[in-house]
Amino acid sequence: MKKATIKAIASIVGGLIVFGVAFLIFQSSPSTSEATMTRQEAEKIAQDQFQGEVVSVEFDDGRYEIEIETEDAQYELKIDAETGKIVKLEENKNRKQVAQKSDTETTKVDEADAQTQVEEVKQEKKEEPKEQSNQTTTTTKPSKNVIISSDDASKIAHDQVPNATIIKIELDSDDGQRYYEIEMHTDDQEVEIEIDAYTGKVIMIEYERLEGSRKGNSEIISMDEAKQIALAKEPGAKIIEAKLDRDDGKYYYEIEMETSKYEIEVDIDAQTGKIIDLDYDDRD
Repeated sequence: MKKATIKAIASIVGGLIVFGVAFLIFQSSPSTSEATMTRQEAEKIAQDQFQGEVVSVEFDDGRYEIEIETEDAQYELKIDAETGKIVKLEENKNRKQVAQKSDTETTKVDEADAQTQVEEVKQEKKEEPKEQSNQTTTTTKPSKNVIISSDDASKIAHDQVPNATIIKIELDSDDGQRYYEIEMHTDDQEVEIEIDAYTGKVIMIEYERLEGSRKGNSEIISMDEAKQIALAKEPGAKIIEAKLDRDDGKYYYEIEMETSKYEIEVDIDAQTGKIIDLDYDDRD
């Protein structure tokens, strides 16, 4: 009787020992529902590869599935929770157009090629800024959409006829083309020049003999000097038209200007530079 009791106790103790050992082995082995790596560690591995924003993290079958977005792409990575290796990578280019399947290029790689694909993508990122820089340089070239000033047009005209006096200059247009029409006088010639208002190119130049040469031409102030006198009187104004005219044998500059409130006409004695008439009209 005593021997049977001892055997029974021994069997129970042995069974408990075997159960305890098996339980410890089970607890120490990784399960499919518990990871040896934390979520934060998995996110760090993903962000070390691609500098972007983690938009989702899931754990399934011993792997972290992480979606990360950069400015121009979306990446889906699977990371082994035990080894920390990237075992799968999907890259969706043009992520803003992911909904349009025809415009989306998806690259899938297996475990053996995952790390190679990561390195290739990172290399592309390094090369992109250079390409974008070149594109910026190409698209930001200045365009010929700015009209040159009347002073610049006057200088171009004087380069063509250095000893002439500008009689009239006005900005005109014909069939959508904007140009300066400039009339100049020398002692014995009348010169008409048309200058492209955007490029400064001389479109046309004509010479005509002046009836009765102008005496005392050297005593007349220049068009530029007359403009400065007018602008000094009304500094905020813009010159619209300027011309040299004659009345009773006396030369004077007639200059039209405008401000946000007024249209202004100034007459300036071409010999003395004195303002002889000044009119203001309200702008409608």
